[in-house]
Amino acid sequence: FQAEDGIRDRSPSRGLGDVYKRQENADVIDINGNEGKQYVSFKIAEETYILDIRKVREFITYERITFIPNLPEYYKGVINLRGSIIPVMDLRLRFGYEQLDCHERTVIMTLNIGDKLLGLVVDKVLDVLHLPEDRIQPPPETEKVIERQFLEGICEWQDEMLILINLDTLFDQDPSLQLIEETQHSITPIQ
Repeated sequence: FQAEDGIRDRSPSRGLGDVYKRQENADVIDINGNEGKQYVSFKIAEETYILDIRKVREFITYERITFIPNLPEYYKGVINLRGSIIPVMDLRLRFGYEQLDCHERTVIMTLNIGDKLLGLVVDKVLDVLHLPEDRIQPPPETEKVIERQFLEGICEWQDEMLILINLDTLFDQDPSLQLIEETQHSITPIQ
């Protein structure tokens, strides 16, 4: 099934004849009246992460990123997307995984976080999932409080653990964004 936005939908309860009504707030109701939300699933290393589809603006193939000095290594730099300068974070590095070379399946997800447009480098985008809200459990207690705050929840689905990322917390508590925003104002995109 190809969604309106070009993303394949692998909704868990989907069978022949199932029809979904996509609402503006991304809540979904299937023909059985089950409520849920739509999430984009993607891979970082061997783990599957999900985030609310309402935050995703678009997916673009990995392209040249302009390096900005003095940023943490998990920021790759900025890209010019149709005249908008967008900071790009490598989620693999932000979450403590080893760095990999980018390849043809590496994707930048552009996200709307508040009034900001930001990019996330992920290993591979998988699907759009329809998940009942009651399947998302609070994140487990961990010794690393900082990492736990980036998690909104965990969901076990089809023998796989899905990790729901709290994007607001991930970006709100990042002092590097201040430096990037200051840099953005001094860069004039070349059209």
